[in-house]
Amino acid sequence: MSSTFDGLYIAKSGVQAARTNLNTTGQNITNARTDGYTRQRVDQSSVAPTSINMLYAGVGAIVGEGVSTTGISQLRNPFLDGQYRTQNAQCGLTSTQLSALQDIQDALNETSTDGISAAYSDLIEQLEGLTSTGSSTATESTVKEAASLLATKLNTAASQLDTIRNQQYGYLSKYGVDKVNTLLKNISSLSDQIKNADLAGSPALELMDKRNSLIDELSEYVNVKVVETPTDVGSGKTVDTMSIYLADSNGDAIHGSSFGSDGTQTSSSKEVCLVDGNKAGSLSLSGTSSKDHATVVVTDTDGETCGSAADDSNDLLKGGSLSGYLSLLNENGEYDTPSGGVTDTDRGIGYYENMLDTLAQKLASVMNADNSTNDAKDNKPLFTDSNGKTVDLSGNSTITAANIRVSPDWTSDYLTLSKDTANAGDDSSGSNSNITQMISDLTTSKYTISTPNGIDLFTGTMQEAVDNISLTLGQDINAVNSQDTANSSMLSNINTRRQENSSVDINEEAINLIVYNQALSASARFMTTVDECLNTLINNMGIVGRG
Repeated sequence: MSSTFDGLYIAKSGVQAARTNLNTTGQNITNARTDGYTRQRVDQSSVAPTSINMLYAGVGAIVGEGVSTTGISQLRNPFLDGQYRTQNAQCGLTSTQLSALQDIQDALNETSTDGISAAYSDLIEQLEGLTSTGSSTATESTVKEAASLLATKLNTAASQLDTIRNQQYGYLSKYGVDKVNTLLKNISSLSDQIKNADLAGSPALELMDKRNSLIDELSEYVNVKVVETPTDVGSGKTVDTMSIYLADSNGDAIHGSSFGSDGTQTSSSKEVCLVDGNKAGSLSLSGTSSKDHATVVVTDTDGETCGSAADDSNDLLKGGSLSGYLSLLNENGEYDTPSGGVTDTDRGIGYYENMLDTLAQKLASVMNADNSTNDAKDNKPLFTDSNGKTVDLSGNSTITAANIRVSPDWTSDYLTLSKDTANAGDDSSGSNSNITQMISDLTTSKYTISTPNGIDLFTGTMQEAVDNISLTLGQDINAVNSQDTANSSMLSNINTRRQENSSVDINEEAINLIVYNQALSASARFMTTVDECLNTLINNMGIVGRG
C-alpha cells in the first residue's frame, strides 16, 4: 500500500524533471549557432514502486513513485562520426594533391605565349629562316638566342618545380606534422579534463564537443579510428577512456611494426595508438625536401616508433593531407616502375621533374647529334650542362632541365649547315641540308620517350612530347579534381546526416519549450491538488458533528 504522501513526491519529481528539461532546452537554443555544439537531452526514467522489492505482496493498487532524471547526454551517432572522419581523410588527401598539381600547372604555364612550347616553336622558326630564300632575317646568332631562350625556359620550369617541392615540404612540416602534434596534445588534455569531470559527477558535455571538433580536424590530416573503452576507477564506478588509432581507408585500425628507443623491433603487428586517455603520441619529420626523401616518423603513446622501419612510418599514413604531401614529394608515377612492372604510385612533383629532365636530354641528344661531324656524334654539341659537359665517365647524360645550357663553344660559324660531300668542281658552301635535317628531326621525326627503367611514356614528335607534359598534367588534374569533387560531395552528405542527428533544430526546441512548460504547470497543479487532498484528510476529516 502506498504512502499517504507519495503524491507529493511524485509531483515534486515531475516539477524537477520538467525544470531540467526546460533548462536543457534553453541550453540547446542558446547554442544553436555554436560551432561543434551537440544537441543535449535529459535521460530520465520512471521510478518503480518501493513495494516491488518487499518480501510480501502489497495490498490494493500500487503505482510508481514518479520520474528520475539520471543525467544529460548528447545526441551523437558514433557510426556517422566514424564515416565522416574516414571520408574527411580522403578529402584531405585529394584536396592537397589537387592544390599542388594546380601549382605545377601555373609553373609550367603552357597556356601562355611564352612557355616552353612557344620557345620550342621559335627555335624551329629561326632554323627554318636559315633555309629560307625569302626575306628572313634569321642568322646563326638568332638561332643561338632562340636555343638559349628554350634552355632558359626549361631552367625556369625546373626551378619553379623545385620551389613547389620546397613549399610542399614546408606545408608538410608546418601545416601537417606540427599541426597534428598540437591536435594530439590538445585532445589528450581534454580527455584528462573530461575524465576528472566524470569522476566528480559532472557530464562535461561541452568539453566533449571541443574534443570531437578537434578529432574531426585531426581526421583531415590522418585517417583515424576512435574507440571508447569503459575503465574501472574503483568503488564500482567506471569512466570511458578514449583512444585514437591510425586507420586505413576503411576506417579499421592499422597494424605496424614497432621499435624501441634503441631501434630494436618490439612487435611485428601492433595497433598504432595516437591518443590513449591523457597520453599522446607524436609525429616527426626526419627526411629532406629532396626527391624521394620526405619521411614521417610516428611515435605511439608507449613511446615506440611504428612503421616499416624505426625511422620510416610513411606506409602507415593511408589517408589525409599528410599522405597527400608525401605522395607529392616522394612518388614519381611511371618513373618508380621497375622494368616490366605495373605503375602503382601517383604522379607527384618528381614525375614532372623527371619528364622535364627526359625532355631536355632528348632535345640535347637530337640536336647535338645533328650538329656533330664525327662518327661518335659527340663533337660540336649545341647543348651542354652548366659545366659544359654532356655525359659523365659512364656515358650517362649529365643534362637536366635545371642545368641545360647553350654550349659555351657555340660562337660564330658553329652550326653545321651541311654534311654533304661535294663532288669535284661542285660548290656546296650554300647548302643548308643539315639545318633541314634538324628541322625534320624536331618537327616530324617520331621518338619514344621512356624512363630509365624502360617504361615507355610517349611516342611522337619532339613538339608533341613538349605538349604532352601539359596534356598529362591536365589529365591528372581532371582525374584528381573529379575524385576530390566526389569526396567532397560524399563528405557533405554524411555531414548532413550527422547534423540531422546532432545539431539543434530551433523549431523542435520551441515545441519542447511548450511541452515541458505544460509538463511543469501540470506537475505544479498536481502538487496543489495533492496538497488540497491532504489538507482535507488532515484537517477536515472526522470533525462533522463536533460541537
